[in-house]
Amino acid sequence: MSFHKYVTVGSALALVCPVVTMAQTTSPEQSATSNTLQEIIVTATRREETILEVPISIAAYTQESLDQKGVRSIEDLARITPGLSITQGFSGIKYISIRGVESRWGATTTGVYIDETPVQVRSLSISTNFYPALFDLERVEVLRGPQGTLFGAGAMGGAVRFILAKPGLKEYSGSARTEVGFTERGDWSQEAGGAIGGPLVEDKIGFRASGYYRHDGGYVDRVPFYANRGTPEENSNSRDTMGGNVAFTFAPTDSLRITPSVFYQRVDRDDTDQFWTWMPTSSREPLPKFTNAEGVASWGIDKSALYSLNAQFDAGAFSLISNTSYMDREVESRDDGTNFILDALGPAVLRPDGSGGLRSTLFSDQFANAGERATINVWMTQRSFAQELRLQSNQHDDSRLSYVLGLYYQKLRQTVYERDSAVVPEVFSPNFVAPLFGLPAGIPIPLEPDGAYAVAFDETRDEQYAAFLNLDYQLTDRLTVSAGARISRMEFDFLGTSAFVGIPDRASGHTKETPVTPKFGVEYKTEGNWLFYASAAEGFRPGGANRLVGEGSCVSELQALGMSQVPASYKPDSVWSYEIGAKGRLGRLVTISSSVFDVEWTDRQQLRTLLPCGSVFIDNLGDARSLGFDALITLNPLDGLSFDLGVGYQDTTFQDTIYAAVATNPKPIVSSKGDRLATPWIANFAADYETSLGAGGLRGYGHLQYDYRSDWEGSNPRNQSYDRTLAETEAQHYVSARVGTRRGPLDISLFVNNLLDSQDVIGKLNFRPSERLLVQTYRPRTWGLTANYRF
Repeated sequence: MSFHKYVTVGSALALVCPVVTMAQTTSPEQSATSNTLQEIIVTATRREETILEVPISIAAYTQESLDQKGVRSIEDLARITPGLSITQGFSGIKYISIRGVESRWGATTTGVYIDETPVQVRSLSISTNFYPALFDLERVEVLRGPQGTLFGAGAMGGAVRFILAKPGLKEYSGSARTEVGFTERGDWSQEAGGAIGGPLVEDKIGFRASGYYRHDGGYVDRVPFYANRGTPEENSNSRDTMGGNVAFTFAPTDSLRITPSVFYQRVDRDDTDQFWTWMPTSSREPLPKFTNAEGVASWGIDKSALYSLNAQFDAGAFSLISNTSYMDREVESRDDGTNFILDALGPAVLRPDGSGGLRSTLFSDQFANAGERATINVWMTQRSFAQELRLQSNQHDDSRLSYVLGLYYQKLRQTVYERDSAVVPEVFSPNFVAPLFGLPAGIPIPLEPDGAYAVAFDETRDEQYAAFLNLDYQLTDRLTVSAGARISRMEFDFLGTSAFVGIPDRASGHTKETPVTPKFGVEYKTEGNWLFYASAAEGFRPGGANRLVGEGSCVSELQALGMSQVPASYKPDSVWSYEIGAKGRLGRLVTISSSVFDVEWTDRQQLRTLLPCGSVFIDNLGDARSLGFDALITLNPLDGLSFDLGVGYQDTTFQDTIYAAVATNPKPIVSSKGDRLATPWIANFAADYETSLGAGGLRGYGHLQYDYRSDWEGSNPRNQSYDRTLAETEAQHYVSARVGTRRGPLDISLFVNNLLDSQDVIGKLNFRPSERLLVQTYRPRTWGLTANYRF
């Protein structure tokens, strides 16, 4: 299916009228496609504004619109949002990016917020952000472009904000949702959740409480592979998510509101959504689709608790807002390490042939008669305290100046303990494996009593103080200029200890930085309420520390880079983003919104490998640039009928050629100028129709959605690590549909996700030079029934 033949219209409109993405919703009593449109109230600028009034590129969704689209996870959210991407890594790791600004090492480039609290973490070993279940939310906001002035260093590329539903002081409201679904070639899925809130004492005390559980049935089978060893299981990759939120609001006076809350979530992961296939060069027989041949069942547990206290005092001309929070998170996982070892050491290894010579054999076949297994065991903790205090003006018609002034403090401690063990210690037999680690054959490999061959403990501490100010001044009734800046004092401490096959290592580091992240903007409103704007903003990401490399074969490679040792630390990187946009309506028939942007990424943090010793460290390797636009066109040709076309384009490429750390001439290329970092085209199309089905207020509706991501090639064939199988990403097509009826607060619908049963590859992973390729596709076609009740 060709995408380019119908993207031309969207591109032309975006260039003629560049405006930012908007989202719309209606009240539960209204049609989801009614011409009586209501703009979502967002707080992207720390003030309440309709989405048509915010001079930034933003996508926003209410809980109702998320339910309409069947969005249940961060992957679903990325699928429907141009500019937002999720990449699947090993052991359930998810890498998030906005407009191609992504990193798999060091601090995150995208801020993730629950209400006012940042919850993102650094990438250490097998660690990843957590994302709340999409239930009982007031809305989700996706802010594209750097948000460093108001949201800090974690939002260098943008931010995703999950805003929870709040207690009510005047009337009760609530919801309940239950769903059951069946995945073809897989298991059943089901969920149930409920929420209620309202006044305990009218206008004085209110509450909100919610609870949620979802089971996602598996569709990948785990089968024995090496010597028929291992535990088989059908549909092994299931997920269980449970959680809830409790909040109270106290209003002792009309001007003061105090809201303590507790949010909790637990996710249990069984196995992986990635299944096995072989590289095109492999001579092995193909495996059945959706087959995972790991010998040990993998699993993971992610428990998170967020405690917060929000206080707001309205003094008339200004408001004082305080948000205090504490994040407590624990993650535990186990994955099969045997195949990871096979991947790392390669498919072919020279072995004694019994006559004084060497012969080449498949390393994986060495295990065929022994069935040894190894596991990768990881424990991670995340403890974070954050305090923000803001003083901001309230909106008054006679005031031309508005401001947001704030102070911020955060202390984040993150620990990762990894213990890689051989279930059967003979996996490290001295005659076979010792030479691979530079030890003479016959020398025993020292293992700990439980068979652990590698142990590592990393601890990081991030502490920051910040002050920020943003000013908006109306030069005329239609023209407004803005300027803001954030100055931060950031300190980072790193301590790492490890032991690999009995060889101990210890590393530590400390960095201090004082970044300033400014933002400038101008906006103009026409008589027809169109908003045109331009902005320039800087985003910042802190640096960090590296493990040092001792004497040995790495020395010559470091000298080739002009270094005597691995740098103890790596520098921060930053972006400057330039954006032009507008938003508005053409009567009540058409709403058009889009933006055009240029993101300049300087001193990009990237992993560098020292060959042939194999050590890695983070370095600042050149610049990158992202050019593109995003657009949404909404048509309402008839009452109850609407069409949405969203298009995003991002040309994100390296701006420098980086050479490997080797002493040869010519040097191999690590990455080339022009290498792509992200999918260029992202698009989605939705059609909605709702109509009356007769007396009694019964209404029927239908929703059809198509999501698309283009094919692309990431790296130059001249690159040292180029592999066509991994470098080329296929186009992705996804179709979903829903039909249902509404009467008052009750909504019952039938849905089918992945209607065309797309098996497009959405993620690939390979540990060179292995034959094994880990592949992920969309969940196979899933049919189901959803019941919603809102009041």
